[in-house]
Amino acid sequence: MKEKRRNNVRKKMMMVWICCILLCSSVVVQGQAAAKKSSKVTYYTTALNRTKGPTIGKYLPDYWLPGTIKVTYKGNAITFYGSFTKSNKKNASFSKKNFVKYGKKTFKVTAKTKYFAQDFERKYPMNKKRAFSNCKRLSGLCVTLKVKNGKVEYMKFTS
Repeated sequence: MKEKRRNNVRKKMMMVWICCILLCSSVVVQGQAAAKKSSKVTYYTTALNRTKGPTIGKYLPDYWLPGTIKVTYKGNAITFYGSFTKSNKKNASFSKKNFVKYGKKTFKVTAKTKYFAQDFERKYPMNKKRAFSNCKRLSGLCVTLKVKNGKVEYMKFTS
């Protein structure tokens, strides 16, 4: 009789432990999912071409090229006065859907922000001073910023 009671108590204790483990694991999984949602990546692209944009293609009417007329930087912030293509995808199309109207947009840079130029074959790293200088010159290059949690992860220049 005592042995039977002990077995019942053991079974109940095991069930309680299993339930606790399952509940705790589901809370951890939900917490990880919430963390992933908050770390959303957004790509901003503009042409450093002294226009407010959009420059709509004559032969490609769905091609909306954004433009920037001025870039300033101070400390750990860079400000663009222009229009952008904004997307959650790395290579977004220059379409009306992705187009962001002309305005002032400031981005935070950190010590971890990377800067580079890219051609068809590879990436060429550059320092922050050169990257900001490229922006300020408005040379006609396109610049793409990968922004995560409000901070620029990288700034990429393409022609």
